[in-house]
Amino acid sequence: MRMTARLARIAATAAVIAAAACSQKPAAHGPQRASGPLQDAFKIAFGKPPPYATLDDDGDHVVYSPQALVDVGPGVVALVSKEEIPGGCKACAGSLTIAYLKRGPAGFSRTRSWPEVGGKGRYGAALPWTVRSDLDDGPTLVTRDDHKEGGCAATMEELITLRPTGPVKIATLVTATKYDPQPGLKNPPDITGRITPLVRGQRFVVVFTGTDPFRQVFRREGDVFASYGPAATGC
Repeated sequence: MRMTARLARIAATAAVIAAAACSQKPAAHGPQRASGPLQDAFKIAFGKPPPYATLDDDGDHVVYSPQALVDVGPGVVALVSKEEIPGGCKACAGSLTIAYLKRGPAGFSRTRSWPEVGGKGRYGAALPWTVRSDLDDGPTLVTRDDHKEGGCAATMEELITLRPTGPVKIATLVTATKYDPQPGLKNPPDITGRITPLVRGQRFVVVFTGTDPFRQVFRREGDVFASYGPAATGC
């Protein structure tokens, strides 16, 4: 009886652990550590080991550093790199650069690159980003820009799909707006949206909660996604 009860407790514990694992949502992926294949791919794409420092056309000191390798097709990967201007220049913008490479038995070979494809930040920095696989037919980079103007704070996100033929910016949207309390304004606008897939590659919706809840629907039209219905306006 004791052995039977013990086995029953073990089985119950295993079932709880398995259920918890199944209920966990897949996490979005972001930058990776610059080593191994990532470092090798960067050397092929830029001809130099990371970080690679040079001067741009305006004479600014620019530093490129690898962020991630993302599979975009059979034997083809996208190298995501940051292009940043050190020093915190107020008028400067960093960005993300994409290079496509073929992966073969002998290593990587570069096919094409797209500089400043998105993710333009402030003070010479590139925006933070993640990769989602549930929105479009290919992996989608999601950049996030949090900024404040006077008494208004807002968040803007870019969606850039890494398609076999190259990166495509499929949508730019405001996902949060918040105004500071003001005299005579009882409930200043304060909304936050969450991008939720409906039909992968066809439709997704941004569900806003807060002072004025609503849903913003995006539908695919050609290579991009168009917005229908109400939308957050930002600052």
